[in-house]
Amino acid sequence: MDTADTSSPRRSLLVRLRDKDCYDILNLLGVLRARWVTRLWYARFFAVIGPGSWIKPLAQLYGPGRITLGSAVRVERDCILYSVKCSGNESYAGRIRLGDRVFLNTRCNLTAAFGIDVGRDVAFGPNVFVCDFDHGYEQPGMSRLATPVRSKGPIVLGERCWVGANVSITSGVTLGHDCVVGANSVVTHSFPPYTILAGVPARALRHLDLASGQWVRVDDADS
Repeated sequence: MDTADTSSPRRSLLVRLRDKDCYDILNLLGVLRARWVTRLWYARFFAVIGPGSWIKPLAQLYGPGRITLGSAVRVERDCILYSVKCSGNESYAGRIRLGDRVFLNTRCNLTAAFGIDVGRDVAFGPNVFVCDFDHGYEQPGMSRLATPVRSKGPIVLGERCWVGANVSITSGVTLGHDCVVGANSVVTHSFPPYTILAGVPARALRHLDLASGQWVRVDDADS
């Protein structure tokens, strides 16, 4: 008879691993490796990395000295964290801040020439693109990469937002806390707290009625 106390917080590693399959164990080892790499390598270059945060191998990292991670931030494999220094003849100092317990799923891309500020407990699905600028097109015959960037302002995501897979968020957008963005949406303007939004461009679908505690539909005229 198995007499192991599986409810004890001090149960042995073998007991904790007993019900895991080989891929669970491989993933656990990947996280342990990411913790050590973050502590011994990335922490040398980032502005701040809080305790308990880890970063798996990135697709691209640029300007880490202007990137701040709070505590227990998780960055999955093949993400891009890119703080722009220059474009054309202009210089920039884009800053990226991830609050405590932010989760970036695989292949997320956060690119800032000005500022991206992500609140605590925000979760991103895979392939999310957040960029606080774009390039002009008005001058024909010029490479788009040679044109100065243009922006409506920094991007701010409030606490506990959920951003679904394949979402794009453009410059000047502020999402209030507890917003939910449906997969494949393109968010081009700001939304208040407790809003469910989706579409291209995204529009409000539901919001939380604080008086009743119920999620109610948003009429097209009000979205």
